[in-house]
Amino acid sequence: MKSNRIVILLAVILLLACSCGRAVEVEETPIHPDAQAYAAALGVSLEEASRRLQLQNSIGELGAALQANEADTFAGLWLEHEPAYKVVVAFVGDGEEVIRPYLTNPALADIIEIRAAQYTLAELQTAQQDVSTMAEQPGAVAVTTDINVMSNQVVLTVGNPDLFLQTVTAAGYTLPPMVVVQPIDPANISVSNTASVAEYAGPDGRTIYFPRQAPTEAGYTSELEGTLILDENGCLWVRREGDPLSDPFVILWHYDFSLSVNDEGIVVRNRDGEPVGRVGDWMRMGGAGHPTVSPPAMPAACPGPYWILGGIDTMAEQAIPRVSVQPITGRGIDVVAVFHAQSKAAANEGSLSGRLTIDGRCFRVNGYTILWPPDIWPNGDADPIQIVYRKDDVTTVMFAVGDEVVLAGGEKTVDNYRFLANDANCSGPFWGAAALTPQK
Repeated sequence: MKSNRIVILLAVILLLACSCGRAVEVEETPIHPDAQAYAAALGVSLEEASRRLQLQNSIGELGAALQANEADTFAGLWLEHEPAYKVVVAFVGDGEEVIRPYLTNPALADIIEIRAAQYTLAELQTAQQDVSTMAEQPGAVAVTTDINVMSNQVVLTVGNPDLFLQTVTAAGYTLPPMVVVQPIDPANISVSNTASVAEYAGPDGRTIYFPRQAPTEAGYTSELEGTLILDENGCLWVRREGDPLSDPFVILWHYDFSLSVNDEGIVVRNRDGEPVGRVGDWMRMGGAGHPTVSPPAMPAACPGPYWILGGIDTMAEQAIPRVSVQPITGRGIDVVAVFHAQSKAAANEGSLSGRLTIDGRCFRVNGYTILWPPDIWPNGDADPIQIVYRKDDVTTVMFAVGDEVVLAGGEKTVDNYRFLANDANCSGPFWGAAALTPQK
């Protein structure tokens, strides 16, 4: 696996947009909303923040023009905000002469600073591509390459730089002089740069295979929820929750994860030794599915498909329910409602009764936004929209918008769910629904 990134700092800390309005009187020039956040972050006046924002389009156009027209000398452009606001442009050779025809905006010309560089941006990009190709060993070594225009370098990040450089030298390669190699985590240098499969003795004596990814900075953001299963071949699988027809995934764990087998069960632990999963228990993780990628030593008994683990919480954090948000478009393309589903059904602490309505695109009963339990899905093709139970090849319409309903569960706040304060598309109060089952 490899990840290529180019860090050309044309943007500022915040999202900076151009204010395009024209005031009738100079003293009443409107302040762009972004200027307030910028001014607060950097400790400048609103007027100064607004002035800088208005230069952003010109700065972007300058960078694009230099990269397109002056590739033989242009080495990059970036902003510096402190101690003085300036646009730094780097060149190989006489940059003052090269940039002069481009400085048609006096306000921009006043804040330009020219600096000397050893390598052009084009040379950095070529070196980045070369080292990425050199380092790529599918399924084994994972590297990340960045172009840092401020240091005029290509930064290659790998688990263990010394091992990587030894491998490069043994293979007869020489890294370009503008390339520097750094570890992913200086405080936690990996013992290897390659993917591997550890073997553990299970409680019944069979071997448990524990595949680990190569150390990498790459992140994957899809989600997988389900039960961690150990099969008769010693493979650890997770099947998507509520989707019995899907293939389960063999998990490719992080390079610094481990497995413990004791009275607590078969437990997966992160680099700090904290449990993140237990065989037989439900778990939730980030990552991405892949049909074929696997460590070279993966046994044939665990053929995949594979799940490349991304972010994962501890078991304690996973136990806090989350709420996923699903827009419903009905028969058109416009969003007609938003469906909030809990990852874990709420406890039956009481009941809420009333008419199920859609108010401001939110499913509500008696003023409460409903947080639905697992196995409950919206049918946006129906008119009115239906609430459907779907599990184990059973599909049953529970009720429809406009029906009088009674929902067991309890009143909830954003503090009862992980990240609900950020993810909720509807305002409270919230009612967490307990498990719903179809009537026989």
